[in-house]
Amino acid sequence: MKTNIQILSLFLSLSLISSCNGQIKQEVKVETISEKKTELPRIKGTQGASRGNILCNLVDKHGNIWFSTSGEGVYRYDGKSFVNFTTQDGLSSNNVCAIIEDKAGNILFGTQSGICQFDGKHFSPFTDVSDASKKPISSLIQDSKGNLWFGVWNGGIFRYDGTTFTNFLNNKTSEKSIPLFNQKDPSFNLGNKDQLILDMLEDKTGNIWFSSWNGGGVWQYDGTSFKNHLPSPVYYERNEDGRSGNIVTEPIGPILDVNSSDENITDDMIYSITLDKAGQLWFATRRHGACLYDGKTFTSFRENQYFVSYGIHSILEDAKGKMWFTTDKNGVYSYDGSRFKNYTTKDGLINNSVFSILEDKNGYLWFGTRDFGLSRFDGREFVNFSE
Repeated sequence: MKTNIQILSLFLSLSLISSCNGQIKQEVKVETISEKKTELPRIKGTQGASRGNILCNLVDKHGNIWFSTSGEGVYRYDGKSFVNFTTQDGLSSNNVCAIIEDKAGNILFGTQSGICQFDGKHFSPFTDVSDASKKPISSLIQDSKGNLWFGVWNGGIFRYDGTTFTNFLNNKTSEKSIPLFNQKDPSFNLGNKDQLILDMLEDKTGNIWFSSWNGGGVWQYDGTSFKNHLPSPVYYERNEDGRSGNIVTEPIGPILDVNSSDENITDDMIYSITLDKAGQLWFATRRHGACLYDGKTFTSFRENQYFVSYGIHSILEDAKGKMWFTTDKNGVYSYDGSRFKNYTTKDGLINNSVFSILEDKNGYLWFGTRDFGLSRFDGREFVNFSE
């Protein structure tokens, strides 16, 4: 659970530093890793990136936590120290957007220069041929059937079944690759753009969900066809998307506006998707707070004007059932089912622009922020892990 507009543009604009080289595997030597370990558990920049962001991407089967960055490669934390992996170790790019662990136990990295895999000792190309996996990657998942799905910048999404790559949600290739809907329809994603998919998730019934960051709302794939969920016409009539420049910013009501339940999603730009224990989907939106989908209706969770206007990046349900929301400018919110509580730098959080959240095996919450910030919260206080 995978990068705002600034991190997106940064991710795309940073130049290629190196790539996984053809058939060659690069071994990460034990002594190299040892040299990189720090005496104190702190993330330290090694590549000279002056600005960037940290995402909390994965807790692997061994309990290690993996963090991706824009400009500094990836970090692995084993509970005692951090190890930084970069292009010098064989990573295909120091700009990493997504990390997952596949069914074989390999760690897969979605980077600006394609997908790399790490088997615990070596970094290597995801496949041995030049294919779709070498493109700039925006998101990654492996579904319950073993298919790998990945979002590609300016290229929709791809599904890889171990042999064949199939392209979806891409205006340029959809008619050849998947005739499931008419993408010549001008209503499709503002008429002429490929989907920019920032997050993907498989729900409890096997549907794959894709969040669009360029006006496509969310897409639901049932294994046969796609269904697109967009806001109501009123959303566009009131210019709630802000595309004409006149953004609607008036206060929007109480903490939970139960009257906002509707058959339409509340925003057409969705940063991430989360599945809660009840099987409901939560969508982190650009301007309309959090949106909950129970399989029939969408309900808007909106704390106040600022909670909405600056957007939500990620949502998590912790082990105790409390919901957490990270925001672009106002720190972190928790929701216990009846009220919101806000945490900011005044409470010890390292930065109020928070991109990601992750719960580790001990129940601690990790927050990745702008400017290479990393904080951990134990329920009482924040501890910061970056220089």
